[in-house]
Amino acid sequence: MSEPTPDHHDEPLPEGVEAPPTGVRAMGIVRWSLVALMLGVAVLSGAYYLGAFSGEAAASSQRYSCPMHPAVIQDHPGSCPICHMDLVEVAPVSPEVATGSDAGPGVAPVPGLTTVQLSPERIQLMGMRTATVTEEVLSSQLDTVGFVAPIEKGLSLVHARFSGWIERLPASETGMRVRRGQVLASIYSPELLPPQQELLAALRWDASGAAAPPRTGHMTAGLAEAARGRLRILGLSEATIKTIERTGEPVRTVDVVAPAAGTITRRGAALGLYVQPGTELYELADLSRVWVMADIYEYELDRVHVGQTATVNFPSYPGEVFPAKVSFLYPTLDPSTRTMRARLEVDNKDGRLRPGLYGEVHLAAPGASALVIPVDALVDTGDHQYVFVALAGGRFEPRLVEVGARQDRGDKVAIRSGLRAGETVVTTANFLIDSESRLRAAIQGFGTPGSSGK
Repeated sequence: MSEPTPDHHDEPLPEGVEAPPTGVRAMGIVRWSLVALMLGVAVLSGAYYLGAFSGEAAASSQRYSCPMHPAVIQDHPGSCPICHMDLVEVAPVSPEVATGSDAGPGVAPVPGLTTVQLSPERIQLMGMRTATVTEEVLSSQLDTVGFVAPIEKGLSLVHARFSGWIERLPASETGMRVRRGQVLASIYSPELLPPQQELLAALRWDASGAAAPPRTGHMTAGLAEAARGRLRILGLSEATIKTIERTGEPVRTVDVVAPAAGTITRRGAALGLYVQPGTELYELADLSRVWVMADIYEYELDRVHVGQTATVNFPSYPGEVFPAKVSFLYPTLDPSTRTMRARLEVDNKDGRLRPGLYGEVHLAAPGASALVIPVDALVDTGDHQYVFVALAGGRFEPRLVEVGARQDRGDKVAIRSGLRAGETVVTTANFLIDSESRLRAAIQGFGTPGSSGK
């Protein structure tokens, strides 16, 4: 039997080293083959799971948010941790919705809102209605309300110029009409006796000095005139002074007369009242012409000017028209009502228009063409005024507008800027679209790079 031929690859081993068992090299090859196979399986598994994760991530791009707390956003259904409401599924926003606008350049965005896209089913459930932006001629009449007030230049105040007691009171009723020079009250005043006696003494000196030198006669005449001047300053009428000169005796009571014709609108005098210099006895108002104070809203200021004609109707006199004219526009607005006051003058020779009477004022305003929308389409937050414009594909875009005058008793409003004729605006369900727009804007804000989402 022949001996095995040694392998030419076998090398002599060092002295003292034993040869490896038979089959070790084959086992090593098998071992590394298994390692390579496991590595390949791991790579394939990773690729598979990566693709599955990407698909799941794409599927989970749908977001869920709380209607009451837009900051709460997650990628799976659940409940809000704040109010425990069920989260609402939010449809992803298409690029054309996020960036598209059919309004053209120069349209100002509404802060906190964004364009929304709704399905026909949701639009129907909302009960949405729309209207077309039309160009119309504004009404040539501006309607408002006003009240009657006395003209200020026709007011007269009657004061006492000396102290004393009221002994007689012919004008004892508020609302009484008096004529110029009519006696209103009679006052007994001891302090009026000395100046009356000075006048009588000067007159006696003048009478006894008829044969005196001319210089002396001029002096006595000057004393008498000075005494008359003091009595006039104290409020004595010319008739009372002539009575004193004719009778040669001082009068006991002094009459207070009306300085102008008018109506007593306020009375401070009373029988037996002690008065002092400066005490107000009466207020007289000339009501032959009166003012009508009309309130004009700030968006209608450009339609009112001085000299503008108007008519006034009062419920007290149905069917009767009182012609008026704007005489003054006040320079300030009432901050509580946001109105400016216009002053109109009206004839009142018969005295039927009494201060405080309310009426309807109709101003003849010039007509002008403007874009008009229903007032229900306007959303006014106090800081911004905007509308929702209906675009193609169920899109609704919030748009800032500048508001003008209101028409048809407030049913329509003129738009100065922000809209074009022929566009469509939402007139109902504005609140629902506004809420949806704010929610979408909040989600977009949290989804942008760099946003914290907190």
